[in-house]
Formats: sequence, C-alpha cells, structure tokens
Amino acid sequence: MTDDQYVAFGLSPTSGKPEMLNSDIVVAYYDKDDGSFHAVDYSVTARSQCDGTYGMCPDERVNGRNDASVIGGERRNGVTSITFSRPYETNDQLDMPISRYSDPITVIAAIGHLNTRKEANYHDDFVTKSNVVLDFTSSEGNSCSTLVGGGQETPRYLPWPANIIPRGTTNFTATIGPTGGERGYSALTNSPSWGLAWWINDLLIPEIYVERGQTYYFTVYGGNDHLNSARYHPLYITSSPEGGFRQKTVDEQNREQVFAGVSYSKMGMPEPTAVGDMCEWRHTAMDAWEDSLTFEEYKDTLYKKCDGDLAGSLVWTVETETPDLVYYQCYSHRNFGWKIHVVDSGRKERQEGNNRGSTLLPTPLLASLLLATTRLLR
Repeated sequence: MTDDQYVAFGLSPTSGKPEMLNSDIVVAYYDKDDGSFHAVDYSVTARSQCDGTYGMCPDERVNGRNDASVIGGERRNGVTSITFSRPYETNDQLDMPISRYSDPITVIAAIGHLNTRKEANYHDDFVTKSNVVLDFTSSEGNSCSTLVGGGQETPRYLPWPANIIPRGTTNFTATIGPTGGERGYSALTNSPSWGLAWWINDLLIPEIYVERGQTYYFTVYGGNDHLNSARYHPLYITSSPEGGFRQKTVDEQNREQVFAGVSYSKMGMPEPTAVGDMCEWRHTAMDAWEDSLTFEEYKDTLYKKCDGDLAGSLVWTVETETPDLVYYQCYSHRNFGWKIHVVDSGRKERQEGNNRGSTLLPTPLLASLLLATTRLLR
C-alpha cells in the first residue's frame, strides 16, 4: 500500500456474494504528513466518490457517526499494518449490525486511492471477487499469518503521451470513460483518479488549445440523474485544477473562478447548465491498461454505450482577460478533467497540434524576424 492508497474492509450486503455497493466498510490509511494511522467508517451508496450525499462516503459526512477506532499501526518492510476495532452493535443507521451468534458472514476488501480531501475514491486497484466469509463468533485468538514485505518496489508503468486538441477545433463532444490506470489520468495529472474521467472527442483528458475572442461549443453526455452521483457529471470550465464545484463550501466556491457551465438562481444558488444523457466508454472485458503500451491500444479494448441522445450544451466565448490556463471539469466530482490552454490569436504553442510534442512552424512574425536577422548577418 503506497502513501496515497487506502485499504477497505467490511461487510457485504449480500450473503454468499461479495458486493461493494450498499456495503458497510472501514477505510484504513496512513497519513504521511503527520505519520498517523486512521480508520474511518464508510457507507457505499454509489460507485463514485462522495458528493456529500451519495457515493463512497465517510459516515460523518452523511449524517452518521464514525464507530471505528484505531488500536495501533505500523509500517515495516513495505507493509502497512493497521489494527482497528468496531462495536458489534453501533445504533448507527448506516452500519450493518454484526450478530455474535450468526453463521459466518461474507466480507469484502478493496484497495484504492485517496483524493485531495484524504477521503477514499471508489476502489480502482483491487477488490475481492470470490466469496470470503468470517466467523465473528470465534473465541480463538488472532489466527492471521504475519505479513512479510517483499522488498520490491511497486511496478511502474510508462505513461501514455498526452492527447492534444490543437487550435482550429471549435466543437467538442464530452463523454465519460475509464482513466487508464497508472498510464492514464494519474500519470498525466499527478492527481488521484476515482475510476472515471472526461473523454473529449474520443480522447482521454486531452489538453485543449483555444484562442481569446473565439467561441467554442461543447456537446455534453455526462449523465443527468442528479439523485445518482455516479450518473451525474455536468461539465463546467473553471480556474480549479480539481473541479467538483458542488462539493465545495461557499467560501471555496467564491474563491473559484467559473468561466462557463454554471448559472445562479435569484436566491444565489449555483446550478450546472451543461447536463445531458450519458455516453460512457466501457471495457469489453477486464481493464487492459497494464498491457496497453499506447492509448490507441487501450481504446481498442473499449466500446461506447449511450443511454440516450439528448445532449447538454455549453457555449463558451473566451474573454480577453481569461487566464492562460483553465480547466474543463465535472461539477459534481473532483479530479475528472484537465487543461485548457488559452492563447492570443496568431500565437503558436510549442506542443500544440501534436501529442508527441513536436514544434510547429514559426509564425509569420517570427519568420520575418529570422529573415531580417539573416540579411543583417550577410
């Protein structure tokens, strides 16, 4: 388990079948900032990060209580061990009771990444697939074997080169899809992903180049079920590199600059405007990011499924005072999108127009200066 990961353990809602949705789990992790160990009560109501109502949420964020307590923790030889306790009966409506006299209970475990709030994103590294049961009536002592560190570093994978959409493109189609594991979103952004990200014009989180004074059109298929955060991904354009406007406090929202995709009611309440049916890139089988040396190979293992053809719309005219770097993001979740480079008309960018980082031809002004310099040197 790396410094930015968590391990989750808890009770499946279905006997004989490991299911994470609607489960009752405890998330344990090590905080490298202060060297502390944590165990936090979670409930899972959607396959997504917590939006304050639904998702993989700490009980305390959704009107519950944290009934998990850390007893001790240790990191040695690459192994993190955290011991915690939780009462059989908690009287918390979000917790599943554990009967002391029941048959063995199906348990689940998962490993995933922490987000910037140090909360668990929905698992993306490991989850139990087979039926594992635990006998809570046993009076025997700890029968778990001692964990031994392998002494090996976590395998590292070469990231895919960044996808680029150069200037000249004014129409964009936004759908959602997988993040590409350690070769995709996390490697490109150096931020944790929660399993889904924006795909723009059939590319995973491309860097987009736009010009000041021009108008751009986004057709959005991010889902419109506001009661199910896993299927609700409005698009907006913002100064925030992480997004998730809906999850933020009023003070945090006031510090964020929004350029398109959010309107305000007469009561001053924000509402997303680019909301449409969902189109999602899905795996044909297992997630093949480890074996896909290129993004193109990875994309060939996916297919696109759309729930409808009613799209959301975002129209953005880039103002002259727009900063050089802004972001397209998800209104309801953090860490979903990526960069928009804003340039003046006629200016060329070094990496623009080629996802291998090639240099474009000089602009006419630069070419004239080079010609004049050459003549002076003759």
